[in-house]
Amino acid sequence: MRLYRSIKYQFIILLLIVIFIRTNYWKIHHTLSEDSFSPWMDILEQMLIIKHLTQFKQINKRLSVMLEYGAGGSTFTLSKYVDRYISIEHDLNYCRICERIAISQPNRTITISYMKMNGSNLIEFDRFKQISHDPTIEIYCIPPDEHLTMFQRIFQRPKRSTYSMYRNYVDFVSIYLPDELFDFVLIDGRARPQTAYQILKQLNGQNAKVFVHDWNHRRDYHVITDEFYDIIDQQIRSTQPGGGGLVVLHKKFEVTGQENIDQIQWKHHRQPTWWI
Repeated sequence: MRLYRSIKYQFIILLLIVIFIRTNYWKIHHTLSEDSFSPWMDILEQMLIIKHLTQFKQINKRLSVMLEYGAGGSTFTLSKYVDRYISIEHDLNYCRICERIAISQPNRTITISYMKMNGSNLIEFDRFKQISHDPTIEIYCIPPDEHLTMFQRIFQRPKRSTYSMYRNYVDFVSIYLPDELFDFVLIDGRARPQTAYQILKQLNGQNAKVFVHDWNHRRDYHVITDEFYDIIDQQIRSTQPGGGGLVVLHKKFEVTGQENIDQIQWKHHRQPTWWI
């Protein structure tokens, strides 16, 4: 009986360790890996984005502005090809890792703003600031609206990020940076279809490009191209864990993105069950 209980407890502990690693793998990777400063995407996917960024520089004389959902190694790599780079991140602990990356690049101007709720508004409660030369990087750390307990994270974690879970994250740019227009947007964070819709009205013209990562195996993301965007370029072959894949999008001519995210007039779908 004692041997049975010992084996049972060891199995439970091992199971919990495996689940913890699976749900926190990317954090562990970025914390411990010597390659943690590199973008978490296939090199061919990176090259496709850089191709479009450099083409813009060759054609346009004005300054380029890029927005990113999901900060990380890509923030510090891709920002070298534009004049201003704004990134939105949902994990405050991971923003501390971004500080470590920033310190390793002292010749760059980088601001990391830590936000929290104060009543119905987000306010900044902490800031990392490093001043050097342009171009600038601005990272805003926006906590989720719904905080999952450890039990929920392990056993009840939803398959898709809903708008209600990440409302502040999705809406942050339209509320707090409403006058900004973006030439490029990289969507590689939470609630990707919802952020793709919400940013429509702040794209800088019809030629602004939106990059969506992990396209291959996440079929729910494809509602983006059914309803709001057209694919103009892509890198489907990828060695990225989870399937990877990157598409480059232009917004559809007839789509303005002016409707509230919970009042969209869907043309080709019913509102997905995971949308709100």
